[in-house]
Amino acid sequence: MHAAEARRPSIRQAHADRTKSAILEAARHVFATCGYGEAGVRDIAARAGVNPALGGRYFGSKLELFEAALEASFDIAHFTDMPRERFGERVAQSLCRSQDEEASAVPMLVFAGGNSEARKAALRILQQRALEPLKAWFGGAEAAERAAQLLLIVTGFYTYRITLPVEPVAGKASAAMERWLATTLQELVDR
Repeated sequence: MHAAEARRPSIRQAHADRTKSAILEAARHVFATCGYGEAGVRDIAARAGVNPALGGRYFGSKLELFEAALEASFDIAHFTDMPRERFGERVAQSLCRSQDEEASAVPMLVFAGGNSEARKAALRILQQRALEPLKAWFGGAEAAERAAQLLLIVTGFYTYRITLPVEPVAGKASAAMERWLATTLQELVDR
């Protein structure tokens, strides 16, 4: 066997990776739309088009699958990799125009509150994957408070736009609402 062949994943491994990825993506959708309590491993497997036993094989328990789905849904780099002077504008645009709402971490976090195990996992992941990186990005004496304020604004806006849609933010936010959000976020960053 040549060295290149030894490094190439086998067909079986490639299939396993695709299956695991399909389960994870299905879990992200189901946990974000149904919540942890209502989500079933069978529902996730059906959405992924796989045997329900494979969820346990690749992820263990429903809680471990939830944790993996929530971790996969966090992308704090979305916040921290952009220029600070355009932060408010870019984040507001993303929140007001996003098309990937179903796999967002926000509804998973909101819905996790109804189950003590899921809530503990969500808080741990939120701390590790969001608050700590945001504190480092903000820096300074008020970094922890500013990171929490950013999460409060973003989570609150998203919750009332998607999870508990209230007018006038339900669906597509107005230009005035987007400007307000951009200004509010930018003031937090510039302070």
